[in-house]
Amino acid sequence: MRNQPVTREETRRRRLQEIWTHLHNHPEPSMKEYGTSEYLAELLGTAGLTIGKFGTIPGFTADVGQGTPRIGLRADMDALVQEVAGKTAVVHSCGHDANMAVVATVMLELAEQAEQLKCAVRAIFQPAEELGNGADLVAALGVTDGLEYLFGVHLRPQSELPSPFLAPSISHGACLFAYGTITGDDHHGARPHLGANAVEVALEISAGLKRLKVDPQVPSSAKMTLLQAGGGNLNVIPGSGTFGVDLRAQTNEAMSTLHTGLVGVCRSVAALTGSEINLDFRDAVPAAIIGIKAEDALASAITATLGSDHLQSGIVTSGSDDFHFYTQRNPALQAAMLAVGANVRPGLHHPSMTFEAAALERAVGVLIEACSRATAPSAVARSIT
Repeated sequence: MRNQPVTREETRRRRLQEIWTHLHNHPEPSMKEYGTSEYLAELLGTAGLTIGKFGTIPGFTADVGQGTPRIGLRADMDALVQEVAGKTAVVHSCGHDANMAVVATVMLELAEQAEQLKCAVRAIFQPAEELGNGADLVAALGVTDGLEYLFGVHLRPQSELPSPFLAPSISHGACLFAYGTITGDDHHGARPHLGANAVEVALEISAGLKRLKVDPQVPSSAKMTLLQAGGGNLNVIPGSGTFGVDLRAQTNEAMSTLHTGLVGVCRSVAALTGSEINLDFRDAVPAAIIGIKAEDALASAITATLGSDHLQSGIVTSGSDDFHFYTQRNPALQAAMLAVGANVRPGLHHPSMTFEAAALERAVGVLIEACSRATAPSAVARSIT
């Protein structure tokens, strides 16, 4: 009996499984994704793609086709450090192993049909998405400056987008962390009138956050998520301490309101208590800026590849993603992220997260089709601001 030829679907399934298995079993935390980069760069380089490494930071680009790339695909590489079964471990609980497997498989299939490509395509394997600043670092290298389209991809929680649906955009919210210091002198517990209590100062700041006025039609939150003050002696009133604030907003405009509000609250509390309060803002991640033509290309690709019954409208999520730094750097860039319903359980960032493997095959087909549909856009984007 003659062996039956291997179908494209079988090849795709095998590739996805092999790539995902390797990445899943070799997770690396943010800014340490060197082994991940080496594995993927060798895999794609052997297939004939042109590799461009980022130098001192992990990550690289992989180009296929003739000429300067006009279309980009982005995959985030880092895993999370979490407690698993009572031990600290590095795990791909956000599905970045799946995102990488999808983009790598797309590029391998495009390489097999490079002569038929309408334009060159670039994959961007980016570090440190979980830190919120990896895309900012990579964008500063200019790797997307010549692109007209940029497509991202990410698995979604089941409650947000169940399988087998896909959506052509993800409207992430903005995120900003603030680290604060309260400076003052310790004093005796029996003499609270001699100075400010850093714990009470922090609580005043926390209460002030709840009074910030933001457009009630825009989802937002401002809350203290870290407070450290005092030592082991309960009869010592701590004059100094540190605190942390997590700011979230669905639009960049609302985030600006929260930022200004936090600064104002700290100034008022400092004046009221006589304490010195300083803020250090870090890891600012912008809200989504979605390219209309990029979103349309993904929507058309979903319908053409899987049928209109698989298409959902773009989704809104309270989570954030540094993907939108690329559009912030280049507002003319047509960018959108493909949302993949994959029956993710119990949810993203859960150390025991699982998903439906067939969803990755659907995502590969959609992204290949989107690359073929992408044409030179006018400089139009829908800014979630």
